[in-house]
Amino acid sequence: MLTKFNETIMKKRLTHLSLLLLIISMNGLVFAQQSKKIKVLFFGNSYTYVNNLPQLIYDVALSKGDTLLYDSNCPGGQTFNGHFVDPTTVSKLTSQPWDHVILQAQSQEPSFPPAQVASQTLPYAIKLDSMIKHYNPCAETVFFETWGRKNGDASNCPFYAPLCTYLGMQNRLRASYKLFADSTHGVFSPVGEAFKKSIALNPSLELYSLDQSHPSLEGSYLAACVFYEVLFHKSVLTSTYTAGVSLANSVFLKQIAHSVVGDSISTWNIGKYTPYAPFTTSLISALNYQFTGYSSSLANKWYFGDGTTSLLSNPSHAYAVSQTYTVSHVVTTGCKKDSASFILSPIILDVSQSASIENSFSVFPNPVNHILFTNSNGHFKIFDLLGNVCLQGNKSDEIIIESLTCGVYFIELTSATSTTKIKFFKE
Repeated sequence: MLTKFNETIMKKRLTHLSLLLLIISMNGLVFAQQSKKIKVLFFGNSYTYVNNLPQLIYDVALSKGDTLLYDSNCPGGQTFNGHFVDPTTVSKLTSQPWDHVILQAQSQEPSFPPAQVASQTLPYAIKLDSMIKHYNPCAETVFFETWGRKNGDASNCPFYAPLCTYLGMQNRLRASYKLFADSTHGVFSPVGEAFKKSIALNPSLELYSLDQSHPSLEGSYLAACVFYEVLFHKSVLTSTYTAGVSLANSVFLKQIAHSVVGDSISTWNIGKYTPYAPFTTSLISALNYQFTGYSSSLANKWYFGDGTTSLLSNPSHAYAVSQTYTVSHVVTTGCKKDSASFILSPIILDVSQSASIENSFSVFPNPVNHILFTNSNGHFKIFDLLGNVCLQGNKSDEIIIESLTCGVYFIELTSATSTTKIKFFKE
């Protein structure tokens, strides 16, 4: 049996949080970012308490015009089991309606062998999530993936070889937190993955305190940047708050957080269980269209503008008459709803024409360094993985993308008859 390390409570105050508001215009999709106030409750231990991580998130958000209202219960060394039986858990959960509840396990437990995690830690992750949903049915559970210790877990290395190294411990933490998030339909906040990337790219930047376990100020700042993007679906790159970290290091750490969150949004379950109604259209054949949404796991309802509807996630629909239709898409959960509309003007085409249009859009090279070529001369928009519009224009056969940072993007190509979104990689 592997044993837990009793983490020391450490203190340091600092101060911030934010949102993505989607505005759907009658001419298509317009993404606009506005300030937001959200309520977040943190259940963790000294990894959350050190450097006052909630306050750091608050300050990062405040620099972007957003507000985080938060509370926390983070006694040193606390486990999921400990939080579940702690009367403070219920007291905090019932104090007000929360938008998000953050769960951070004792730092070693999730790195233990899979069978031990499944029997000792996962059940309490599920119980805590159930308790959260009981008292706050509309709250989102977010699992705070912590980081491997700088040189592994020496105390447990003799019992389980993966814990003898930082990477071995980190890989186990990732697998377990992913299990927690997937088992509860929760969100995975990849702080440990951001530590891993920062260490790989800049090992001289110290993310640990002297005990090689708790975070330094830089480590907590990196965690705050990750949480800002996860909670608000908004880029941290333009935040002006540095928390006392040097300007160069703050810029680097914001870039790390942004790239890690953006590279694997589906893996982190970001937006997977949150209604998101924008959609794309493509022409199948004359007057016959394919509609594709992004919330297949939720309740979808489509209004095609001709009196017919569909409950499918990604329906196709054939129109009887060539005229203008307003297509609307509504996505709901038990608590939240999002909607989007698009004006469609179907035209009559023969099958050979429609087939050529359906397959007309392509981009190359992919991955790309400097210039992205397409065979479209229509309007284009390039989005990052958080939905931010990075570039747009009216002629898209040759697009200079040198201003984009490395990562994953989507280009939306629009013609008179269809809209197509294609994923590409900027090297």
